[in-house]
Amino acid sequence: MADENGDVKQASLEDSNMANYGGKEMRDLRKGAAASDKEFAGAGQKPGLEIWRVENRRTKSDTPDFGVKRWPKEDYGSFFSGDSYLVLNTYQVKDPETGKLTDKLAWDVHFWLGKDSSQDEIGVAAYKAVELDDLLDDGPVQHREVQGSESALFQSYFKGIQYMEGGIASGFRQVKPEEYKPRLFQVRRTVASVRAFEVPVAAKSVNSGDVFILDAGLKVYTYIGPTSNAFEKMKGGALAHNLVAARQGKSKSVPEFDDDAWKLLGGSPKDIQPPIPDKDEGLDKQALTADKLKLYRLSDASGKITFKKEAEGKVNAGMLDSNDVFIVDANIELFIWVGKGASKSEKSQAMKHAMEYLKSENKPATTPITRIMEGQVHHVFGGLVKY
Repeated sequence: MADENGDVKQASLEDSNMANYGGKEMRDLRKGAAASDKEFAGAGQKPGLEIWRVENRRTKSDTPDFGVKRWPKEDYGSFFSGDSYLVLNTYQVKDPETGKLTDKLAWDVHFWLGKDSSQDEIGVAAYKAVELDDLLDDGPVQHREVQGSESALFQSYFKGIQYMEGGIASGFRQVKPEEYKPRLFQVRRTVASVRAFEVPVAAKSVNSGDVFILDAGLKVYTYIGPTSNAFEKMKGGALAHNLVAARQGKSKSVPEFDDDAWKLLGGSPKDIQPPIPDKDEGLDKQALTADKLKLYRLSDASGKITFKKEAEGKVNAGMLDSNDVFIVDANIELFIWVGKGASKSEKSQAMKHAMEYLKSENKPATTPITRIMEGQVHHVFGGLVKY
């Protein structure tokens, strides 16, 4: 909690097992591990999107062995709520004078955490994001994303985002009709994108304002609410198409909920609920505003880690010190700025302090966090913290 001076009290670095996490020896080990991981082969070497899922394998002695595995391109935008993922976007840098693309590459790496991810999976996702960062020589801007509260940048990678219940143990393509458990997806537009949520397979889950897809294995049914919008209709059509295509001719699309569909849902059209009020209605009013920022300094200059408020209101680049790490609270997103001269302990403690700050300020745990190294270009941060 913050004291009367705006300082957030933290345990001394000596009490933490993170003291050597950011050291050169540890960085070299992480880079070596990333380079030897066949799943990371070629990562970030050409423009485009790459996704990995954290997977819990078992050794011969039946002990957990966590790692990552590349996610199929045809499933980009689909995420299991019980899993964690790494998403790497590689792009060409534009020449600031001509506006033309150069051969220089830049990166954004996101670690995405499903609402039902285990603590082990979350830890591996965060660690592997750092490994990937090391593999690309500190080039990427790093982002922490939480299901349902993804940043606008993350959402921009996909035409829509689809959430599925379950995790790595859940099969999706291998369908045996007599064993298949139906799934019901609600397709709904939020502020920045269209998402598909898995909801209970029940007639009362259906409302007249959204699009619903009932995946029954051999048949994929579509219900289009009378007041659903064009974006939801388009995403619903794409979702139904993809589910059918994944079955390789063993499934067919049904453009409406027929008697068989309602039987699976345990009801009838009379159970359709009225439209749900837009839960995201207030989000677009909570914009990132440059005149309502809070700036905190993370420093070990005194011999222990301290976290102190430096400014509130407008923030400019002159307030940032290359020798330390700073956290900028922009209301609906946190930014971590890492100075070139920041110590290994400051770097290693930054994400931990950012998450503890969310707790101390009673902010949602789902608040996006973005880490930026000094010298990196980030258009949102640059628009908030004037240079």
